[in-house]
Amino acid sequence: MTPLPGATTLRLALARSGAWALLVAGWVGLGSLALQFAPSLWQGFALVALWLLALGATAAVATRGGLGRSLRAWALVGAAAATTAGLLASVRGSGLPALWLALLGWAALTALASGVVRALRLTQASAPRPPVAAAALGALCAGLALGDPAALPALADRLAALVSVVAAMLWWLQRGADERARAPGCRAGLFDCSLPAWPAGAWREPQQWPMLLAGLAMLPMMAALPHMAAWCRAEGIAPQAMVLLHLSAMFAPALLLRGALAQWPPARLAFVCMALLVAGGAAAAWAGAPWNLLGLAGAHGAAWSLAWSGQLWAPARRGQAGASPLRAAAGYALLTLLFGVAVDLSGPGAVATVHMALGAAAGLAWLCGLAGRRRSGAPLHRQP
Repeated sequence: MTPLPGATTLRLALARSGAWALLVAGWVGLGSLALQFAPSLWQGFALVALWLLALGATAAVATRGGLGRSLRAWALVGAAAATTAGLLASVRGSGLPALWLALLGWAALTALASGVVRALRLTQASAPRPPVAAAALGALCAGLALGDPAALPALADRLAALVSVVAAMLWWLQRGADERARAPGCRAGLFDCSLPAWPAGAWREPQQWPMLLAGLAMLPMMAALPHMAAWCRAEGIAPQAMVLLHLSAMFAPALLLRGALAQWPPARLAFVCMALLVAGGAAAAWAGAPWNLLGLAGAHGAAWSLAWSGQLWAPARRGQAGASPLRAAAGYALLTLLFGVAVDLSGPGAVATVHMALGAAAGLAWLCGLAGRRRSGAPLHRQP
């Protein structure tokens, strides 16, 4: 029986929400556990980098055509079982070895979620609209599951429950995917371009740098969020509030402006991203605690939100169709490792320094692009 068009759209939206919940909760939750069980701070970041690399490697396979429903169903069950077992065992005496199992299982499960999203998208006759609402719903579910990242036993229980529910939902949803459907589609990034990768040549255009740098702001923010929650507790701010504020800043602007962003010219998007990055860097440099962390999270989260959503609305910025997610994941993993070494050496100051550098680079790139356009007398190139 062929699903109704509305039912197919709902299935795709639910699959995307589940995939985003796994990505966000995994990044912060696994990072919190790694911070506790790793021998040193930089090794905790290295575990998160390993998770990102494993995610890219398994996504390169899981998003490939030809994976049957039955095989994917068994893989979902196996990955969810390994993840929940590793999470629960890690906080009950098994420590780091169990966390390794959870890391690899979670990476495989998130990659399989990406494959389910792609399979469901290929059943639609037309290209779906950018899935901003579905991603925001997934991030909200992840934020509620994370709660206080420092309360590890309770965190592991909540994460295990989230993994089990999402895996069961994906197992049910993927039965509606038409395995015979074959169509050219995006494999750059994750979740069938819900989290796309920038085109390789984008850095050659200075006017795009503010948007590119805003896209990179997600990495240090997500990697440092377990640490920021602990720092905010010292300032009297509830860690749960910090996590939800951080995720709200990352998804609320895209959700509220999703219609308007489709009409924004690249010049406006670049200017707004630059202004937000500069504002966040200024807050990190000069605002007193806790407003330095709150201002940084709000401004740079919003900058990423607009760059991400603007990229989704501009097909030319989504990355080359058919590119493997492994390349983007390897880049993220390397940057996470370098960021971890910097934080290990310099402490919280390294987080502020990285975000100040993003703001300064965005401001300088915007001024260079503006000067170049004035010299040439040409308007900013509009993406199709």
